[in-house]
Amino acid sequence: MKWTQVLFSLSLIVDSVHSDGSVYSDTTVTIHPQWLAQGGRVRYDFNRWSKHNNLDQTRLIPKCRSLRTDSGRWGDRDYNGDLFLDWPEDPNRSGYPDPNYLKNVTKQEELFSKYVENINTGYENGMIMMAEALFFPSWIDMSEHDGHFPNNVDAAAEFMMLMVQGVYDYTKGQIPPYFEPINEPDGKWHILNFTTINILHKLVAEKLHTKFNIKVAGPTLTSEIKNADLHDFSYWQKVANFMDVNLGYIDVFSFHAYNDIGVSGRSYNFTGANEARLVAFIDLVENYASQKTGKIIPLVISEYGRGAAIGRDKYAPSPIMEFSTIYQANGHRFTQLNLREYIERAVAWILANEEWPGRYSINYSLFTLDGKPTNIDNIYKFWYKFASGFSFIRTTSQYDGEERTVTPLAMSSSSTNETVILLHSYSRRSQAVKLVFQDDWIKPTTGQATCTTIKDDWFPAITFNETIDIQKTQGIVELPPEASCHFTFNTPSNKLPSVTLNETTYYGADTLIAINGNVVSTVISLPNGQYDNGRLRVSTSWLINETNSVSYLTVNDHRLESFFKLFDSDKLASNTYWNVWEFLVPPSVIVPGPNQVEVHFSNNIATGYVSSVALVMAKLVQSDF
Repeated sequence: MKWTQVLFSLSLIVDSVHSDGSVYSDTTVTIHPQWLAQGGRVRYDFNRWSKHNNLDQTRLIPKCRSLRTDSGRWGDRDYNGDLFLDWPEDPNRSGYPDPNYLKNVTKQEELFSKYVENINTGYENGMIMMAEALFFPSWIDMSEHDGHFPNNVDAAAEFMMLMVQGVYDYTKGQIPPYFEPINEPDGKWHILNFTTINILHKLVAEKLHTKFNIKVAGPTLTSEIKNADLHDFSYWQKVANFMDVNLGYIDVFSFHAYNDIGVSGRSYNFTGANEARLVAFIDLVENYASQKTGKIIPLVISEYGRGAAIGRDKYAPSPIMEFSTIYQANGHRFTQLNLREYIERAVAWILANEEWPGRYSINYSLFTLDGKPTNIDNIYKFWYKFASGFSFIRTTSQYDGEERTVTPLAMSSSSTNETVILLHSYSRRSQAVKLVFQDDWIKPTTGQATCTTIKDDWFPAITFNETIDIQKTQGIVELPPEASCHFTFNTPSNKLPSVTLNETTYYGADTLIAINGNVVSTVISLPNGQYDNGRLRVSTSWLINETNSVSYLTVNDHRLESFFKLFDSDKLASNTYWNVWEFLVPPSVIVPGPNQVEVHFSNNIATGYVSSVALVMAKLVQSDF
């Protein structure tokens, strides 16, 4: 394929030299001679991470595949084409849909052929089928739900089961692996309450599991997850109630995560879930699931990226809208890849093309209607090289007691003899990042840099494979403002790691621990075993008018003080600080069985919560590749 390269200069920091000859850096990233597995997952599986929303138009399918992305979510099949609206009543069962309606082959072809066209392109079928669940025929009683949803929830679930049955019959069993019964029900509070939502998911799961090998996902929450801590976690209480009812029925927990952009004159700012609030919410879900069932629940993020625009029409052509779409999609993926123990797959809110009569917007589109690429394809160009053969390498950030503004990843491939360091910046300025290869396990000199960033007049830009010389700069690379970069270095296969660090997360016995004083405590139980590395995440929430911070932890009476905070995009927009503090945990302080964890605060207050405590422990094992 032919790509057009937009040029800008990616310089290296060579002029900020200390008197001892060392070069100044803003932060340090250490790359260890260890493969990194999370929950046993060490390989980069692009089928889990590279998909986009909605079925692709026929003419755009090969163009999307040329970027190594395919459709990962099939939305609104119940609504599009008036499938549910036109469905006749069962003549033998009043108030239920006719089970013979979708046995018509012509009707099946009309409704499901586009799905088959999208999945039969050589890519793994990871499709999430989603129902809008707000449009039903007039013959069914919907008086309790503003005329949009049946009073008989079992009948609503029957519609969905029969729709999946129709797909099964037409495709001879090639149904989507996932099904979401309703999209963003928490945003439909004027029609549905959570009691109805809970019942719907339980009934759909029971019906589908009886007949099909399919994973039921829910509750498919809006990006309101970023505000789950507001008003003493009142929103979260509804989510927890959903989990109480459905943890034994749904297979995966699904939700959406977005960051918004605000534009005023010649300035802009981002707010939203990523990074800290997204991690805090995920840890709260997993901590609660562990508390209830003794194990984590797999997650699906079925929409993510750039959400609302304040002060600017998000659909109007605009360089800043294009840049923000690219930047947020990349930033969210960095977070997802660092949490791949829990996240089973994620689907970006990017479409092959989003234009339709009356709306001619391409700010979320990879291509125009006539197939011309847009700047949004920079997302998939950035990740293009990681199609197969790459596995994760362990990295660590600087435990400097500050909010982290650079998120790292690293991958290596024995088939291409490459090691790639990936960095994502949350800063509005360039940053000098020192790359330290622990114990000089490799000693790269020159490499190639690929970056997406923002340039003059807010236009998005991408560079490919610019030569860099980190020997000359003493290991320092420049990360441009609000950029995602990867730096590739040749690595002989005999220099690649021979051991794998396998991380597993263990959660505290409590969630939403009220702060009443300057110490809170919980217990984390670990199985017997020898551990080689540890880190601990503490999520805290309090009102912005409160002055407080985490000073240190004790684990089994051992004081721990080395930490950094995850970046909180929402700290200037929310009424709360919902922070995530990551502490370094020496394995020697951990014991089999119960471990006492105390969180010590700088001030003695009687407000706020520790929402979750996550202990990530790791064992070194010999690699099998």
